[in-house]
Amino acid sequence: MRTFLARFFRRARNAASNPAALRRPIGLPRALFHFLHPGLWETFFASLGVPVVLSAPTSRATLERADLISETEHCLPVKLLDAHLDDLAARVDRVFVPRILSLRRGFISCPKLAALPDAVRAQFRGRFEIVTADVDENRRPLARTLADLGARMGFSPAESGRAATEALRALATAQAPATPSADVGPRRFLLIGHPYNLEDAYLSDPVRLKMAALGVPLDRMAFASPQGAPAPLRWDTSAHMLEELRRLSSARCAGVIQLTSFNCGCDSMAGTYYRETLKAAGIPFMALTLDSHSALAGLDTRLEAFVDSIAGRA
Repeated sequence: MRTFLARFFRRARNAASNPAALRRPIGLPRALFHFLHPGLWETFFASLGVPVVLSAPTSRATLERADLISETEHCLPVKLLDAHLDDLAARVDRVFVPRILSLRRGFISCPKLAALPDAVRAQFRGRFEIVTADVDENRRPLARTLADLGARMGFSPAESGRAATEALRALATAQAPATPSADVGPRRFLLIGHPYNLEDAYLSDPVRLKMAALGVPLDRMAFASPQGAPAPLRWDTSAHMLEELRRLSSARCAGVIQLTSFNCGCDSMAGTYYRETLKAAGIPFMALTLDSHSALAGLDTRLEAFVDSIAGRA
């Protein structure tokens, strides 16, 4: 504790003597936690007057780089995080990587998210400074986490509080549920997955575009405030998906497609809950597993077969 306090006050003294150091650019990887809190972190740092440098959106080159530099046993989202950080390493001297323990009170996050800052330090070995914060809704609300982060970086309580308010407002806007459709046409399909799979356009667009080419209406699950009774799953985003699936009706939903990642420990167990819940509701289900070697031809074939098999049942 004494060592921590000494470091804290030393940073505060340095910041006071060199205000420009407070506002050095900070890198934000456009991966993983970027999609768990959309708009939050970039708004927070920008509100403090800290220039934000985002990595380039995921592309085929990102996947190829991830394969070259990341640990082979990592799941695809963590591999992509490494590639995005590698992109930032040439442009900034500090990056933000939070330790994510819980996104929702009463639940926990994927264990890999709890080790992110440590894994990044081991992977990049001093190529940049790592700014971090513990996101743990079981211990403190997100507003307090943001305010504490600003204070640790050397900003005043008033500056940190204002930035936290702006950031939470941006998050609420990004997560606002879409206006329910009044469409009473054909039953629609639903695409689900963890936000870092679902919201990364490079990973999810092939499914969306293929379904559009097949003339099939497809909705993408939104991660707004949870609705309905809490799911028995304790992983936060997994529970959110299950709660959404429990609300579906076969009268409105033709089928569910899950985007999952190879080597995802949470999905390896939660998938059974999804399948059994949808089976009881009479809704067909298919899981598409993503990895860095995924080929679009195979994805096209599986989607065509899934849609055709449902049409044949009607």
